[in-house]
Amino acid sequence: MASFKARAALRLVPSSGEGTAQQSDRDTIETLFLEYRGVLRHYVSRMLPGAYQEAEVILQETYVKLLGLKNLQPLRENPRAYLFTVATNLVRDSLRRHMRRKTDFHESFEEREHESREPSPQGNAEWQQSLQQLKKALLKLKPMTRKIFLLSRFEEMTYPEIAAALSISTRSVERHMSTALKHLQSELNELL
Repeated sequence: MASFKARAALRLVPSSGEGTAQQSDRDTIETLFLEYRGVLRHYVSRMLPGAYQEAEVILQETYVKLLGLKNLQPLRENPRAYLFTVATNLVRDSLRRHMRRKTDFHESFEEREHESREPSPQGNAEWQQSLQQLKKALLKLKPMTRKIFLLSRFEEMTYPEIAAALSISTRSVERHMSTALKHLQSELNELL
């Protein structure tokens, strides 16, 4: 606060070419501003997200705007209303800038970056069709070959484990798997 008053006082020092009328206007502005400064700060801080810190900036901008006035008649007629109107407009401008900065950081929605992991209805239908074709192809296999294939691919058993479970040789498991894979490849060629 002290630094604000010091800056304001520095601005009020007339340069060598300024007349007494301008000094009188500045004195009027300074007196009115200091009189309403407390209530104006409270009013402005309630409207801003940064509360008192941003309110001080708005107060300083209000003071600068008042110093730039060529005609002080509206300020003299109703000083409180004029000060509050200037401050309110500066708050609106500040909030617009704040919102504009937020939109600058907006990320666009890219469909491929947010794809659903759930299958689409079409993908689900195609999957069901593929499963039906696989079932039909598996049913065309001999029962032992089908069983070996299912144990290997769906139960994730190794060839020696399958051989031990079915009481056959590992070489027989390999032959059945080879037969199953060739058959499924020819039956499901369009899917693969």
